[in-house]
Amino acid sequence: MDELENRLRGIKLAEPPLGFDPDEVAGAAAKKARNRRAVVSTGVATLAVIAAAMVFVAPGEGPAPVSPAAPATSVLPPQIRPDENTPRMDLTAQKTRNLEHLKKVVTALLPGATELTVGEFQQDYPDQWDLMTASVRYRDTSKKERGFNVTLSGVVSTKNGYSHRTACPEVKVTLPDGKPLRCEVLPQPGGARVLIEEKGLAGPDLKGTTVESVVGRDAIAFQADGTAVAVTDIGALRVRGTPSLTDQQLLALVLDPELTLR
Repeated sequence: MDELENRLRGIKLAEPPLGFDPDEVAGAAAKKARNRRAVVSTGVATLAVIAAAMVFVAPGEGPAPVSPAAPATSVLPPQIRPDENTPRMDLTAQKTRNLEHLKKVVTALLPGATELTVGEFQQDYPDQWDLMTASVRYRDTSKKERGFNVTLSGVVSTKNGYSHRTACPEVKVTLPDGKPLRCEVLPQPGGARVLIEEKGLAGPDLKGTTVESVVGRDAIAFQADGTAVAVTDIGALRVRGTPSLTDQQLLALVLDPELTLR
């Protein structure tokens, strides 16, 4: 644990933290899906684990028990999922090893968190893809329910699923004040690259170039060996608030050498 804490303290960003304070949205049940609005990223594809159930919940609602970290859903668009001839990949050992390590990591990463749960890693397109996701849920020191998802992908799914996410787009998605959603690539020692991008909640016109507020962030580390680690910061789940994770915490997760399918 001391080694992990020292690694967290030693993380350096390519640039100083931005210090922005984006709005967050709540995770909602499927029965509210008809009220949801589209989630728009900076122009690259967004992990799909939270986009299907996003609605605002009015501030002032009483606190509810933290929802246990549920099995994550697919993070791959249908058009790039494996066909029937894709060979099966047994990730049983990787699931067990990474789950135990992730539990240790988030305990050190989130001092003061209560009701902390880490869901088991779920393989995308069961047994047929080298990609798996785990969900983390907890309550912060102000009692807000928060969450994020961690996705580990091998060479095949990284090449097919994230190949269009390795750079920021030329066309910027902006907030009402004209400020573009953040997207930047941070080169890392050893050849890795980390892409950090904000996600915004589209306005009523759903045009996709302007969003009404920031709702979360993705961080994806592309390793030199062709694998990747991604974190989807869901933020506060029942009220608007700040992101769940700082840049330093995002980098600590996606650059952790023990979170890997190898």
